[in-house]
Amino acid sequence: MKKFVTMLLRHWSKAPVKVALTILSVALGTGILILSFSASAILKEQVSDRMDRNGTILYVSNGVQGADGSIEQTRPSEWDSTAIDTLVSGMQNPTIAALVSTPPFTEIATNGKSWQLRSAVGTDPNYFEVFSLELTAGVPMSAGDVAGGLKKVWISETMADLLYGSAESAIGQRIQPPGMMFRRGPGEAQQQAIIPSYSVVGVFASPAAVLRRSYGIGDLLFPYTALIPAGMNASFVKNMMSGLFIVKVEGASTAKAGSSIRQILSTEYGEDIDIAVWEGTSRGVSEYMSELRQAVSIFTIAVNILGIVLLVISSLGIFSIMVVEALGKRRDIALERAIGASQGVVVREFWSWSTSLSCIGAVLGIVLALVLAKPVLGSLAPLVGEVGDDFAKAAGIQLGAIFAGLALALGCGGLLGLLPAFSAVKGNISETLREV
Repeated sequence: MKKFVTMLLRHWSKAPVKVALTILSVALGTGILILSFSASAILKEQVSDRMDRNGTILYVSNGVQGADGSIEQTRPSEWDSTAIDTLVSGMQNPTIAALVSTPPFTEIATNGKSWQLRSAVGTDPNYFEVFSLELTAGVPMSAGDVAGGLKKVWISETMADLLYGSAESAIGQRIQPPGMMFRRGPGEAQQQAIIPSYSVVGVFASPAAVLRRSYGIGDLLFPYTALIPAGMNASFVKNMMSGLFIVKVEGASTAKAGSSIRQILSTEYGEDIDIAVWEGTSRGVSEYMSELRQAVSIFTIAVNILGIVLLVISSLGIFSIMVVEALGKRRDIALERAIGASQGVVVREFWSWSTSLSCIGAVLGIVLALVLAKPVLGSLAPLVGEVGDDFAKAAGIQLGAIFAGLALALGCGGLLGLLPAFSAVKGNISETLREV
């Protein structure tokens, strides 16, 4: 430490601007590296980790997947409504499954106004568990709602705020899907909708845009049996509607889960049935999901490489100081070696000097990153598309990024400080003393 302080003071007295700029450049490089690591970590958390957090989520259909990723379902289904129970009980990993039905409407009417729906899904209570949808108002969907085919709906907070102003205000409201009107009486004055209205009984927290678009999560959910017209054979219709369901498998990769699903269903219902398993929405493979993951990977690699390159460039000032130190102390180094100091001792001294300079710069860089985290990372939010709002809210320095930035700063400074040291200890000691 004493030698380092002496060296620092000597260089500071000779070239204070150079030493200050070297430390500041290391600080800037370290700060940028920490910010880049934090940005990539936040983006990964908001996209990849969020999609994989609750396990592998796959759609399963009795059908054939086309070249464009779309699914052509087999109708009537070659398996019955017990296929879900068969699959869940046969999986080795913890599994949750929910039947999914695409409703025949894309718009609704409420309070005298018509609204276009982003997505509506007929399903059962397990759907909420598959996507970890939490209720913020009302009551949850129950098995009794499905068994009775009750005309109830659960809507997202986004939809509740848009239609009714708040989640609490949405409870008890009536939603009318479009349908033909039955008219009777003089002048057809009396009319009745063939499709009855649905009562809003629950509101769930809106899923992240990434999850909603990746998996086609519905803004409006209802018991799939509510679509069964009165008087029809309910058991027969349920079997017909059982050809599509969604499955969440914990602790298994997409490939492993898909293979297990196919094996269980083909064993139970025959090797010749068509089974499609995919990651995406109920309509087919999601190009959005694959493109998003690829974009996250490219962004992460590019930003991290940029940060590392800037840190290496900023650390070149330490190399310059160590070169000057090696040239200026050739005689002192030769004398140390003449009285018994090994090459390793001299090299360690240079390494300690360079890492100490790097440490000062790195600590300043950490402070700089903490100060600039919100404004700098917040400015990147528009560049990450739909996750921009979540990215801006999560903007901040990640603890792992601090440790990684500090380690790389010390590593770069230490390595660049060693290079002049190896040159300084080479050569004959007596010749060096005579030259100097």
